[in-house]
Formats: sequence, structure tokens, C-alpha cells
Amino acid sequence: MKKIGILTYHTGFNYGASLQAYALMTTVNKLVGNCEIINFETEDFLSTREMFSRNPKSLKEIIKIFTRLPYKSDLLKRQQLFDDFTDRYLVKSPLYRTEKEVIENAVNYDTIICGSDQIWNMDESSRYAANWIYFLNFPKKQQRISYAASFGKWVQKAEEYQDKFIPWLKEFDKLSVRETSGVEYLRKRGLNVSLCIDPTLLLDKKEYEKICAPKQISKKYILLFSWNGSKSVINAAKIISRKLGLPVFNIVPPPRAMFSGIERKLDVGPCEFISMIKNAEFVVTNSFHGTVFSTIFHKPYISVYDDNRPDVRMESLLKQLNFTDHLQNADSIDIGCIFNTDFNDLEEKINLVRKDSLNYLKEALNG
Repeated sequence: MKKIGILTYHTGFNYGASLQAYALMTTVNKLVGNCEIINFETEDFLSTREMFSRNPKSLKEIIKIFTRLPYKSDLLKRQQLFDDFTDRYLVKSPLYRTEKEVIENAVNYDTIICGSDQIWNMDESSRYAANWIYFLNFPKKQQRISYAASFGKWVQKAEEYQDKFIPWLKEFDKLSVRETSGVEYLRKRGLNVSLCIDPTLLLDKKEYEKICAPKQISKKYILLFSWNGSKSVINAAKIISRKLGLPVFNIVPPPRAMFSGIERKLDVGPCEFISMIKNAEFVVTNSFHGTVFSTIFHKPYISVYDDNRPDVRMESLLKQLNFTDHLQNADSIDIGCIFNTDFNDLEEKINLVRKDSLNYLKEALNG
């Protein structure tokens, strides 16, 4: 049986990263088996992902540490919950701290899958996670597949660097990305590329209920999930709180959304994150994976944006599902339509796009 390795973001105390890695690994093991995560994490990335960095590299990181001290107990529990999830649910290779170690051990795999998440986002803002190795920038000795890889907003700058990475992508046997913007960009460069859904959508609600933690909050609540804690999404959560008469809980650590007047619940790992969404009365988010899991669990939710155009990842997904009424500008929040969602129609559309993406994976792995 051939051995398959997945090279992706799977750490970082980030719900989307952890759960997309789990979903893709689980799906590949269902299809062909013998799949594991290539366990790559640099020391630089490790120091930035910790709840309390042992090696802060800037004044910003020092400030982050001080703002988190009042929540130290819950945040250390959060960190342990993420580590427990990784140890329990992800089949991993030995830990590699350098690109050299990854390259030396790449020969152990008959197939390497790159994806998903924003592994091809090389923006300066992602400098501690970004790495050219996610383009497989070394001599080819195995089958190479990308699954729903994402450039994120960096696709707008990618042309400046394409002489560097396009030759690497031409070495892939099958290419797929997560957003239409990535498809358009690569097709214009002569590459045959497919559009696939995020791995988290390859699994259905029943699959996630297998790893879902018990209910975290006994009373009814609104969940706020926003990594950047923008004023627009906070104001939207407060508007909906007043309309529904329910409290809001924020699960993102400080310094984001400080002094917002919204209560935090921070002892939340990936399994608890699923529970927080599953049991919420309403979800307010501007996160891609907040949008995905709210959709999977049929929750009333809005995905908020506050500029002229929504996030390309959310826009692409919700257009595929004909679900764009849940994508709302912060200046014109309307939750009336949200409670009239036809979830039967939604499930049909999810099943269609899921089928296409599963077919892509099957063909790629059997190729």
C-alpha cells in the first residue's frame, strides 16, 4: 500500500488549521488509507503560536502576553486542549523543525498532498508560518497533489513572485485550490486547476459529532468568533444580542476586542469549538471556518464584512452554496432572512460540491 503524506498547517492553536487537517487526513484514509500529517513546524512559528510566547520577537508580542495574564489559567487549558486534539486525532510523522528535514524525509512518501488552508499565502503578515516548502520546492520523487490550497488575499500580489513558484506548481500531477480567484489566476498562467471545497466540508455533521465536546455553556447564548475582533463584527454581535435578548461569548484571546464589553470563554480547543457552534442560538463571525461550521451545523448566522468587498474565501464558498444572504455588510445587518433558511436545499448543494471534490481526490490518488 502506498504511503501518503499531507503537508499543511495543522498547528498554531487555530481551529480552522486543526480541523481542516483532521478532515483531509480522515477523508484520505477513508479513500485509500495509510495517510499521515507531515509534522513540520519551525521554531519561529512555535514561538508565535503559544498562548504565552517564551521568545517574544516584538513589542506587540510582549503586549499580547500582558493582556492575557488575567486569563492565564483558561489559556493554558486552551493550549493543552489543542495539544490533546493533535495527539489524539492526528496521525503524524516525527516532528520536523527545518525544511531540510522535510526534504530528506519526503522520499518516505509515494504521494504528497499540499493543502489545505492558506499554505500559499506568502504575505508579510504571515511571515512566521509562510514557507516556500508548501509549494514542494525540491526535486520531485513522488506523486504531487494539491487539495484546496489557498493563496488568500496574497493572490493579488502573487504575480510579482510567479517566476519563482509557477515552475514548482507545474511539477504537480493534480492541482486544486479553494477559491475562484486562485483558479482564475493559475488558469491564466496555463495550469490545469480545479476548484475544491475546504476539507472541513468533506465531512458532515455526524462525523464532527463524533469528536464534539459536551455543551460548554448551560444557558442560551450567541457565539462571536472573529480572529481580528474588528469593531464592525463586535457591533453586529451587540445588535443581534439586543434583538434576541441573549448574551454574547467571544472565544478569541486578547488583545483582540479588548474593552468591548463582551464576555470571553477561552478554555476552548477544537472539539470545544465544534460544541460552541453546535449549541449556539446564533453565530456572528467574520472567519472562514466560523462560516463553514455554522453552515455544517445549520445554525442561524451572519458572516460580516466591513469593506467594499467580502473576504474572497467566504464569498467563493457562499456563492457555491447559494447562501450569500448570510454574507452581510456591517452597515446593513438584517437577521430576518436568516431564520427562513431552507436547509434541505442547502444540504443538496453541499452534497453536490462535496461529491465533485471527493471525485477530484479519488482521481488524483488513483492517478
